[in-house]
Amino acid sequence: MMRYLSTGSTRQDPAPFLLALLVVWGGLLAACGETVIENPEPSVVIAYPFDIQGVNELTTPSTPIMNGMLYFAWFLQLVEEQADYQDGPPSFEPRLAESYEFSDDRLRLTFHLRDEVVWSDGVAVTAEDVRWTWQAQVHPAVTWSFAEAKSRITDVEVVDPLTVVFHFSEAYAAQLQDANLGVILPKHAWSLLPFEEWRQNNTWFHEHMVVNGPFILESWQPQQRFVLRRNERYFEDGVPTTNRIVFQITPDTNSRLALLRSGQAHMIEVIDPSDAAMIVNEPDLELLSHIPRSFFFVAWNVSRPLFADKEIRQALTMGIDREEIIDSLHFGYSSPAHSPFPSNLWTHNDELKPWPYDPGRAKEILANHGWVDTDGDGIRDRGGEPFSFELITNSESQVRVDLLPMIQEHLKRIGVEVRTRSMEFNALLGPLNQHDFDAVIQALALDTSLNTSYFFHSDAIDGGYNWGMYSNPEVDAVIDATVEQLDQLMAKPLYDRLQVMLHEDVPMTFLYESRRLTAVHKNLHNVDPNALSGFFNIRRWRLEDEG
Repeated sequence: MMRYLSTGSTRQDPAPFLLALLVVWGGLLAACGETVIENPEPSVVIAYPFDIQGVNELTTPSTPIMNGMLYFAWFLQLVEEQADYQDGPPSFEPRLAESYEFSDDRLRLTFHLRDEVVWSDGVAVTAEDVRWTWQAQVHPAVTWSFAEAKSRITDVEVVDPLTVVFHFSEAYAAQLQDANLGVILPKHAWSLLPFEEWRQNNTWFHEHMVVNGPFILESWQPQQRFVLRRNERYFEDGVPTTNRIVFQITPDTNSRLALLRSGQAHMIEVIDPSDAAMIVNEPDLELLSHIPRSFFFVAWNVSRPLFADKEIRQALTMGIDREEIIDSLHFGYSSPAHSPFPSNLWTHNDELKPWPYDPGRAKEILANHGWVDTDGDGIRDRGGEPFSFELITNSESQVRVDLLPMIQEHLKRIGVEVRTRSMEFNALLGPLNQHDFDAVIQALALDTSLNTSYFFHSDAIDGGYNWGMYSNPEVDAVIDATVEQLDQLMAKPLYDRLQVMLHEDVPMTFLYESRRLTAVHKNLHNVDPNALSGFFNIRRWRLEDEG
């Protein structure tokens, strides 16, 4: 199970190094105004807009690229979650653990580890690594963003080098997901740095990096490129199926497309729908698509008087023309949304319909609440104050930036003034976490434990993603009930009820359900982007030129 904040791509929307030998890499050259990549050997090249931020998931912000590298390239989880959640909870395939079982009372979960897995320096991976990783995840000095998922794990017991038991304080639906959350880290290498010093020494982990996954981090030039190299000690026979993968950091959309079309890059993980037709029409390129586990929204800060009343939030929602947004920005690759659960997820409430675009009804609601244009300037006011607020988003996502003037214009039609501002994502996190904003365009991603408490529960106002400070005791109770239900399929009525309440309360205006589009060269095989990650199958990618 992976949880991450989805920052979007630039368009769509989210150590000494292990090898002492530095590999000479030609890199990114500007010649005659064109971007040129030179490689000394056949390599898969990914044109990617963002750099990684570190190699330790417990001290590094969780983003799609970080999750892709941590979970599928560098480190192993106990088991690997699959993207088969359309009709029910996901299944899990063996990874570090070859099998697992619950005790009859479901208070103990035993994992049996493979005996052939070693770290890239040759040291065996054992149950001690599993226990120590859990200790790091829950240590108060480490302050892992998702430590709460481990709150009902009371101990992780080492029975023998290949057997580890997770002890729980109670039985609940997501025990396997919570035990499995996070990658297994190298105790022998990283325990040399006390937990109390982790937050102040993020670069230390690069300098002491060993991995148990299919790739090592061969080199990293921040904001330029990072390079993966086959881990020769990886346990699966014949895997990975490519020797070297280069992530060329290319923030500009047009530059990424130029690299792909020229054959210098083999993949762009996320492309804008406006570029889809060009990809489809290129004989050497292929367009892949899937529905991500993300939901895209405008979050209203309900602690602000303007947004405290749910009828006002409903009016604002009906004042936004989502069909126009979809036609203008998504070119048929999205549809209006009404829920945090995408339509291909088994919990989606098919009976609900999105709020309609109804500016007439929106105006009526605003007028009923005393918001009228008393001075004829086109902006509604009440008590001498105009209905005016600031809408913000992150500048890395061009679609979100493009949304700002569209929503501004839509709400102007109903007499609401919207001031807009975009900023770099890391700068945006400050006002979001401090609840110091009016409204924000963002996206978040569900993990497949479907625990929405991180976004909508009152407890998530401090330390979660409930940036708008939404609080409804009924919603809290339903969320808690979904978490406590042992048979997740039996919780379907609870999920349906939760979506009805969120639909009525509108703490967020759900904008659209978007298809995520990936562009690949046809000579790159076995690419299988899905809602877990665009890099889900990276260990089995194969470049035709490599034979």
